[in-house]
Amino acid sequence: MNILAIDTATDILSVALETNQGLWFMESDAGLHHSERLLSMIDAVISQSNIKKEDLHLLACMEGPGSFTGLRIGFATVKGMAAALGIPFIAIPTLDCMAYSWKLWPGYVLPVIDAKKNCYFWACYSQGKRLTEYMDAPLSDALSYLQNNPATSPVLLTGPDAEKAQGLFEQDLVQDGASIQIIQDQWFRNGKAKELLVLAKNRFTIEGRGSEDSKGPMYLRKSDAELSRGE
Repeated sequence: MNILAIDTATDILSVALETNQGLWFMESDAGLHHSERLLSMIDAVISQSNIKKEDLHLLACMEGPGSFTGLRIGFATVKGMAAALGIPFIAIPTLDCMAYSWKLWPGYVLPVIDAKKNCYFWACYSQGKRLTEYMDAPLSDALSYLQNNPATSPVLLTGPDAEKAQGLFEQDLVQDGASIQIIQDQWFRNGKAKELLVLAKNRFTIEGRGSEDSKGPMYLRKSDAELSRGE
């Protein structure tokens, strides 16, 4: 099966393509310039793999949470390609993809994305299973969860804003006198298109179908425009 996955949820843009001949991956950690770079990166991995777009069987994108603009670009791209090629697409929650590589970590895994306004998008995982809702909340809420559900192993912080979050956690831990050990994923700035590809393939294998055509981004927070209109 030839699967193309694109991660546009954060400022780290990545594209992954898997065929029977191997895996191709590209990423760009250069801010939110996805609309300028995405199509050329897709063309590049397809060219490197020596297949054609018409040979693709499945597409995948991040469902969210993440950048409003980035998620819209991802959905528009895979929906347009899916319609043109007559193939399905699958959307996978962003935080699931960020936690996936650490499914064997013995303690909690906490992927984080800076959601601005003193809040983060986050969720807590253990052994590959999500334990909380997808949150748009201050890190103090995550700390409260960890304190109320103690674990013997260190908490692993991952996601594009893990470094910033670790600093804030450490400040709160000192103030609260808590004994929670926080470890930062050293690859926290990597794109997650490869993880997205694996999760999409697994879901398609189990369910045998793609996401509904009406599927759209998971927005945990209303846009500024919606808030200003009182929606």
